[in-house]
Amino acid sequence: MGRPALYQKYRSQTFDEVIGQQYVVRSIQNAIRTGTVGHAYLFCGPRGTGKTTMARLLARAINCEHPDKAPCGECENCREAIAGTHPDIIEINAANETHVDDIRDLIDRAQLAPMLGKYKIYIIDEVHQLSSSAASALLKTLEEPPAHVIFILATTDPQKLLPTIISRCQRFDFTRIDTEQIKEHLLDISSKEGFQLDPDAAEEIAELADGGMRDSLSILDQAYAYAGQHITSASINEIFGLASMDEKMNLLTAICTHDTAAILNRLKDAEQHGNDLRRLTHDLIVILKDAIVASSTDDEKLLQSASMEQCQKLQQYCRKDQLLAMIRVLSEAEDRYRYTYSVRDCLEVACLEMMQLLQEPEQRSVEKTRASAPSMTEQKKVEKVEKEEKPIIEKAAQAVPEPEVIAAEPEQREPAGNDQTVSDNEPVQEMEPVHIHECDQNEILEIMAAANKSCKGEDQKKVSAILDEGSMDQYKSMLMQTEIGASGPDVILLVCKSAPVAHAVMEEKFNKGFYFFLKDHGIDKMPYAVTGEAFKAATAAFVARMRQKDLPEKIKVSRWQKESEASKEEDVFEKLVDGFGAENIEVIDDEHK
Repeated sequence: MGRPALYQKYRSQTFDEVIGQQYVVRSIQNAIRTGTVGHAYLFCGPRGTGKTTMARLLARAINCEHPDKAPCGECENCREAIAGTHPDIIEINAANETHVDDIRDLIDRAQLAPMLGKYKIYIIDEVHQLSSSAASALLKTLEEPPAHVIFILATTDPQKLLPTIISRCQRFDFTRIDTEQIKEHLLDISSKEGFQLDPDAAEEIAELADGGMRDSLSILDQAYAYAGQHITSASINEIFGLASMDEKMNLLTAICTHDTAAILNRLKDAEQHGNDLRRLTHDLIVILKDAIVASSTDDEKLLQSASMEQCQKLQQYCRKDQLLAMIRVLSEAEDRYRYTYSVRDCLEVACLEMMQLLQEPEQRSVEKTRASAPSMTEQKKVEKVEKEEKPIIEKAAQAVPEPEVIAAEPEQREPAGNDQTVSDNEPVQEMEPVHIHECDQNEILEIMAAANKSCKGEDQKKVSAILDEGSMDQYKSMLMQTEIGASGPDVILLVCKSAPVAHAVMEEKFNKGFYFFLKDHGIDKMPYAVTGEAFKAATAAFVARMRQKDLPEKIKVSRWQKESEASKEEDVFEKLVDGFGAENIEVIDDEHK
């Protein structure tokens, strides 16, 4: 027979051996010492935090023959309880015995006097899985229990219990065990078992256990089976598909240095090596959080994952507000994972968005200028306008002796291609125009005027259906970063999580493809995109104008829809030509009818 599992071998045998849950241990010890043990206890908390262990210790201590040091482990009651043969300590798994007949049988046997100890003790594990009729039957006994019976209920989900059951019990909530306590306990066990466990590996196991001692011991068992006498952090990473700290820092460095190829290649390698990308996302958030903490303190003990040196490296690339923005992007990506078919695609989009956030101010200014000027940069336009208007202003100043109010004339824009140079001696290369239509507030108000709740509700259902589909493309990835702000019969307004996303949606080529993508999925509406701030400001303006009964006109049909309708007419005409021949078809205009 193989050796017992570590969580069985090292289950606490006394109250002093219990890791964590100090307030529970102290309360129960005081009750046993003073003889004020209750008739029903309810132990709640996450799995692996010691609920069943504490229930067994309490059962042993109640029947122990030496109350001053209960459970002593030496008297007959303690020995029988440790061996699992005590006739008065009955353990029931409610997951298996859920029917009302099982509880009725328990109640009948509870009427009998204890055989060996002072009390007959029932430990009911996973009590929330009892059927409603079984729970109702148990309730009556809890309300009027026999004097010699004590119930100890344990559950991971107390919300499913009847409130009347909870109110009849002394409730103790077990909390997740501290990571440092789990780490120290694992190192102690490894020394007793005679194998080497590196502190870094022990810390990773403690983090993976998520506050559960039993889970941490199971992971340690698995790591020992894989690595043998020396368990390292690399071994834990290989077993559970975790990225090493160097890999995570290299990915963040690639984001900070705007190395797109390195970002995509590292995420591809991570997926191919079986790394858990959800866990990787969480770890990146923790590292960025550590960098923020390190910027405000020199205490390295406050850092959860990264070292002070690694945090300082990130601080060379990012300000504190940028680090917070990156955390928000990754947190939003975590929320989207449940709806996406490819976690890697979603994480790649998040990394590219973070890279966009970290662009230098000059570069972001240039991109913003390109977005607002289809044929020339804003800087060149300003210079040209200044050159053209300066002599006009000087001439006007000479002609008018006294200042007077003159209506400003609209800015004269030259057609694309006329502005070939900034100065007489310095030629400027013509840049390919980037056509981006940005929504102003009036346009947003016109969209809101055309919107209604029913259209928005229907479109939200259709968007959810699109996101639930298995395939992933650029339009679906972009749709995941937006929410429907308003929707009408012919238009849909998308509120984007960042300005780069809004600009991408409104770029002419992408917008046209996005329209036909939505149309193919049952949303035949012109897509508009705005940032959350712009939508919030427009909403306030819309409410104010509605109170004044000065609502704007509804927005008109878009060009993509017109092109779509025109293409339909062309398709119909082509079919008529194919069927009847061009010589047999006469086109009659509406005005000649």
